[in-house]
Amino acid sequence: MSSDRQYRRAIPLQEVMSRLNQESGKSFDPKIVEVLRRRYLDMERLVQRQTQQVEWSKLSTDVKVERGEAPATGLTHSEERQQSNEATFLASIAAARQEAQALFELSQDLGASLSLGETLSVFSVKLKRLVPYDSIAIYIRRDDQLVPEHVSGDNFRLFASLRVPVGAGVSGWVAQNRKPMINGNPSVEPGYSTDGGKYTTMRSALAVPLEGLDGVVGVLTLYKLEKDAFTADHLRVLLAVSSKMALSIENALKYQQAESSATTDYLTGLPNARSLFLQLDRELARCKRSKSTLTVMVCDMDGFKQINDRFGHLEGNRVLKLFAQRLKESCREYDYVARMGGDEFVVVAPGLTADASRVKTLTLREMAKKAGFEICREDILSLSIGQAVYPENGLDAEELLAEADRRMYLEKQQQPWRKNRRSQPRLVCRVTVTLQPEGSTVPILGNLSNISLTGGYVETGALLQSGARVRIFFSSEDNSLQNEGTVARSNPGSGVGIQFSDSEDRDKMHRILAHVESATKFYDRELGYIARMVAH
Repeated sequence: MSSDRQYRRAIPLQEVMSRLNQESGKSFDPKIVEVLRRRYLDMERLVQRQTQQVEWSKLSTDVKVERGEAPATGLTHSEERQQSNEATFLASIAAARQEAQALFELSQDLGASLSLGETLSVFSVKLKRLVPYDSIAIYIRRDDQLVPEHVSGDNFRLFASLRVPVGAGVSGWVAQNRKPMINGNPSVEPGYSTDGGKYTTMRSALAVPLEGLDGVVGVLTLYKLEKDAFTADHLRVLLAVSSKMALSIENALKYQQAESSATTDYLTGLPNARSLFLQLDRELARCKRSKSTLTVMVCDMDGFKQINDRFGHLEGNRVLKLFAQRLKESCREYDYVARMGGDEFVVVAPGLTADASRVKTLTLREMAKKAGFEICREDILSLSIGQAVYPENGLDAEELLAEADRRMYLEKQQQPWRKNRRSQPRLVCRVTVTLQPEGSTVPILGNLSNISLTGGYVETGALLQSGARVRIFFSSEDNSLQNEGTVARSNPGSGVGIQFSDSEDRDKMHRILAHVESATKFYDRELGYIARMVAH
C-alpha cells in the first residue's frame, strides 16, 4: 500500500497503518496488526537499508598466485558478465511494466466512449506502440460477412473495400473457428486472387477473433510487409485486449442501433414519424426566413390490407420495403421521405411547383402499382395522395399534415372500390399527461382503446401515478373536441386507465366517439408523433 502502483499512488505510511487498524479483526488478524503497529517504523528502516544500492568492487589483479597470473576467465570477467545479465534482467522487468501500463491505458480507452469510430481510431494508434504493424483492419461481422469498420496504414483502399465471407481468407477463418492465426498469408483474403487489379504488398498477418457476449462480433487483423514478422508476444498482447475490445464494440453497436431505432423505421430504413416532425420544424423555420414554399405529401396505400390477407404479412413487408426504396430513389436529394406507420408515407418537398407536384403525384401512383405487381403478380395496389403547401394551407407541422391527410382521405373516398361504402371519418388524437404537483407535461405512447363517454384505456409501458391529469384532443373533418381526465389506475408495463371529466358537449363527444373503432399508435407532438384513429 505504501508503494506506487499503476492504478494508484503510494499511500503515506501513517495512513497505511490507520487503515490496517480500521480493518483489524475484519480483514486482518488483530495479532499481526498489533505487531506491525509496534514495529512498523523499525521494519521500514531495515528494509530501506537492505535495498540501498551496493557498490561492487573489482577483484585486484595485484594478488599473487602461486601458479602464475590470474587466467583470462578469472573472476573479473565473470563479474562483468553478471552485471550484464543483471542489466538485461532489469530492462526486461521495466519493459514488462511499461507493457502492463500500456495495456491498462488501452483498456481504459476502450470503455471511454460509445462512439465506435472514435474508439477504434484511438485504439489503433495506441496498439501500434505495443505491436508494430504496417496496416490494421478491424472487421465487424454483419450477417455472414466481415465488413471493415476501421482501416489505417498501407494498402488502405484495398482493405477498406473488402467484404470477407465468414470462413474465407485469414480473417474469415478466424471468425468461423474462433481461433487466432499468426503469420497467415494476407494474399488469401478474398478479392486478391480473383481480381487482377487488386493485390497487397503485405506478407504476414496476425488475426484474433473479437468475442462478445453474443458471439463473435468481429476480427482484429494486423498486417506487416515482412514475412513471419509477428511473434508469440505480439499474439499474447492482442489476446489480452481482444475481450475488452469486443465488449466495447458490442456496446457501441447496441448504442448505434438504439439511437437509430429512435429515429428510423426498422422495416424500410426510412426516417420515422419522430424524425419527420423534427425535419418539418427545421424546414418551416428555413421557409419563414427565406419566404419560400414547402409541399407536404401524405401517401396512403389502397389495397395493402388485401395483400396482407391474401398473400401474408411477409409479402406485405416486401411491398412496403420495395415501395419505400423506389420512393426514396425517385425524390430529389434535398427532399425528405418518411414512413408515418403502417402503409402511410410522407414526402416533404421544398420549393415544389404546382406542375412538378402534379407530375410527382402521377409518378408515385405508378410506382405503387408496379411495386404491388412485382411482388404479388397482380394489379392489386394503388396510392391515395393528399398535398398541403406552406404557407397557403398551414403555418406549422400539425396543420400541414392534417390538411394533407384530409385531402388524401377525400381522394381515397373517390376510389372505385369505395363508391358504395359509407363515408368513414378519420380522427386525430393527441394525448398528454400533466403530472401533479409539478405540472410538467410528458407523452404517452401506445394504443388508445375501449373509448367511451366516461373514459378510455392507454396501452403503454409508462407508469403514471393515480390522479395525474390527462388532456385529450380529438378532431375529425367536421368536429373537434378537447377533454380532460385523470389516471384511474396504472399497471406497470401494461396500461393506464383514464377517466374522462364531464364534457360540456356530450352530444359532440358522442358523435365523434360513435365512429371510433380502435386507435393505432399515436404520437405526442412534443416528441414529434401524431395519431390515427380508425373509424368503423
